[in-house]
Amino acid sequence: MKLYEIEQAILECIDDDTGEVIDIDRLNQLVMDRTTKIDNILSLYKQFIAETMAIDNEVKVLQKRQSQKLNKSESLKLWLSDILNGAKFESPRNFVSWRRSDEVYITDEAKIPAEYKTTKTEVCINKSDVKKAIKDGIAVDGAMLIYKNNIQIK
Repeated sequence: MKLYEIEQAILECIDDDTGEVIDIDRLNQLVMDRTTKIDNILSLYKQFIAETMAIDNEVKVLQKRQSQKLNKSESLKLWLSDILNGAKFESPRNFVSWRRSDEVYITDEAKIPAEYKTTKTEVCINKSDVKKAIKDGIAVDGAMLIYKNNIQIK
């Protein structure tokens, strides 16, 4: 048996997907010097570890690239939002529209009535209750409703 045939015979005893030894009897029956068999299996082990490390490094590189691309896209989106300032834009390839949203902005926490606060381990303001009250026409000291335009790119 040649060296590459020995390695192939060992590989045939291992599941490609899981890496488990699927035919331990066949592996034990392979006719070769014990030292050669152990040396080949150790080399195969090292190869799998090296491939795993290479894949892990590639994943890290791709995650870094993904993060950079996401940051660049968010920067471009902010620039577009500033430039368009609420105006629609349409071309054969792109379409920009705006969706209105509102958000409660707390100007003074101390002035918020107790009925709009919840207690967990600390006192928190229930912004959804404050928002509903303001929308229903109730004046809530220390809070106001801010309207925003959110860019929608398609």
